[in-house]
Parts: sequence; C-alpha cells; structure tokens
Amino acid sequence: MKKLNTFRYMTGLIAFAFILLTNPTSATSKKSSSHNRKASSSEDKRVQDYKRKIADINQRVAAAQKALEQAAADYKAQVARKEKELKGLSDQYREKAASTKKAVGELREDQAELGEALEKYQKAVQAKQAADAKRASDAKRAAAAKLAAETNRKREYAKKKAAEDAKRAADAKKAAAAKQAAEDAKKKGDARRKPQPKRPDTKKRTITTSDHQKRVAAARAKQEAAKREHDASSKKQRADQAKRIAEAKARSEKAKRDHDARSKAQRDAIKKKAEESRRAHLKRFDSNRDGKVTKEETRAVLAVEAKRRDAARKKSSETSKKSNEDARRKPASKKSTKPAPTKQPQKKVSLDRLRANYVRAQKSDDSAKRLYASAKRAYDEARGNRKTYKVDLERLEKNYERTKKNAYTAGRALVTTKRAYEYARQKQRR
Repeated sequence: MKKLNTFRYMTGLIAFAFILLTNPTSATSKKSSSHNRKASSSEDKRVQDYKRKIADINQRVAAAQKALEQAAADYKAQVARKEKELKGLSDQYREKAASTKKAVGELREDQAELGEALEKYQKAVQAKQAADAKRASDAKRAAAAKLAAETNRKREYAKKKAAEDAKRAADAKKAAAAKQAAEDAKKKGDARRKPQPKRPDTKKRTITTSDHQKRVAAARAKQEAAKREHDASSKKQRADQAKRIAEAKARSEKAKRDHDARSKAQRDAIKKKAEESRRAHLKRFDSNRDGKVTKEETRAVLAVEAKRRDAARKKSSETSKKSNEDARRKPASKKSTKPAPTKQPQKKVSLDRLRANYVRAQKSDDSAKRLYASAKRAYDEARGNRKTYKVDLERLEKNYERTKKNAYTAGRALVTTKRAYEYARQKQRR
C-alpha cells in the first residue's frame, strides 16, 4: 500500500509538470505573435529561435505524454501485481486463520477433557473423603454404642446382683426368723412338758436365750453391713463407670479439638521432617543423583554397605585371629617375664581399632534409632491427619519401613562390633 501511494503521488507530479509545460507554450506563442505584429520582416532569426523553442517544447510535451502513458502502464502493472500480492496475502491469512482456528478448537477440546478429568478426580477425592469421614463417624458411633452397651450390661449386672443379694439376705432373714420361731416353740413345748426348773436352771436358760438373741442380732447386723457395703460398692462402681465414660468423652473431644486446632506450623513441621527424611534417603540411596530412588539403586547401596560391613568384620576377625596366633606363638620363658616388644603394640592397635568400630557402630545405631523414631512419629501424625494425601502417606510409610530396616541393620552391626571388641578385651586380659 505504501508503494501504491508513492506511485499515485509521482503520477500527480508528472501531470502537474505537464500542465506547467503547456502554459508557458501558450504564453510564448502569444508573445511571439504580438512581437511579429510589431517587428519587421528583417527579424527572421528570432522567429526561427522561437520556432525552434516551440519544437523543443513540443518534443518535451510528447516525451511527457509518453512518460505519462508509460507511468499509466506501470501503474496498471503495479496495481495488478499488488492486487495479486494482496490476493496471495489474503489467501495466506485465511489459511493461517483457519489453521489457528483449528488449533484453538483442539486446545479447547483438550481443555474440556482436562476439566472433565479434574472434575472427576475432585469428585473421587470428595467421595473418598466423605467415605473416610463416614467410616470414622461410624467407628466412633460403634465405639460409643459398644461402650454404652457395656455400661448398660454392667449396670444391669450390678442391679441383678444387688437384687439377688437382697433376696438372699431376705431369705436368710426369713430362715433365721423361722428357725428362731421353731426353737422358741420347741422351748415352750419342752417347758410345758417338763416340771418347773430350779432357779439356777432358769438363770442358765435365760443366759442361753440372751446369747442366742445376741448371735441373731449380730448376724442381722452383719447382713445389714454386708448389704450397705454392697450398695456402697455398687454405687462406687456406677460412679467409676460414669467417670470413665466422662473421661473417655473428654478425651475424644480433646483429641477432636487438638486435631481441629492443629496449626499450619505443625503441618509445616511434619512436612519439613518428611522432607529431611526424604533428603537423607536420597543422600544414601540416590547413586546417580537424579532425585529418584529405584529398587536397583537401593539393592546396590545395601549390597555395597553389606560388603563393607563384611569386609570390616572379616578384617576384624583376621586381626583377632592373628593376635591370638601371636599370643600362642609367644615363647614361655621362666627367666624373663618381660613381654615381647613387637607383639603388644599390635594387640593394642587391634583393640583400639575394634573399640573405634564399636563406638562408630553405637553412633550409627543411635542415629538410625532417631531417624526411625522421627519417621514413625511423622507417619503416625500423618495417619491421624485427615487432610494428608495418599501419596504423602505412602511416602511416609515407605520411609518408616526403610528406617526400621536401617535401625535393625545398625543394631545387628552394633552387636557384632561389641562382641568382637569384648572378645579382644578378654583375649588381652588373658
């Protein structure tokens, strides 16, 4: 478009120049004609000059017209070429617009598919969270129902036992009263059948009757005391049971409050501990330092560590064996009790090295135990947190199992080094 405007501007300039060239010709012709009327016939040279100028101007006009025609032809050619280029650009734009529209449509379809997948995943996560919450609430209700059923069972058992004890006490009381009535009736019958006893006998019978009444009163008092004690124990049991129920309820509420009141700092601390455990795990097992730990890398690292421990154990056993052989080869001299100057330093160096291995194994065991406790605590906290994702929980569980195995391995290494050190010490004392 810029070239087309430039061409139009040049065409206008050429037309304007042609107009200017035409006007001076008319002025010159008027001037020459007036001059011819005034001049004499002897001035033919000037006429020739004018004619020559007019012919020159005519040639220039013809050239300008030819240039104008050429410019018009060039203009048409350039217009045709520009229209062709414009058509090509228009076709290219339409093709590019069509391809872009198609790409945008495909991207929209991908976006819709991703949105549907995201919505489906969110629904699945929400359904899982709802199912977990329902399971937890069902478990809590089941535990509460079980506790209530146990409480009711104990209460009913206490009531039944109290009723049975009361019935037994009433039966015993009735039996004692019946027995007492039978004895009184028997005594009255004996008194009617027998003659009146002497005074000393009456006093004795009175004493016997009073002793029996005392025994009956003591039995009744004992029964009442047992009943009161049973009532007090039942009451105490009910109070203890109510107290246990209240404590359980308070613990559950406190646990719920603690769980709900768990701050972001605590969650960040858990994440930080998990990240530290992950870094320690990567530092130990990530051989190629690509940020991932595979089973092959884990097996290779464990195999290297096992070989290193076996080599150290073998070296320790060889050293202790060599020390024992040197001790056996030591000549027993009666005249001189001075030890050989070359064998005692070897034993001392071996013992020092074993002691260093033992201290190193103790440190490794303590470190492995600390890592195991930290991983176990992080895993337990993550299990108790409902907002923990499944991926994090699986990672913490794997870290927990790994630290557990490491702690077991470190413990075995500690036992082995301690046994070797103690054995070397005993050999040196001998």
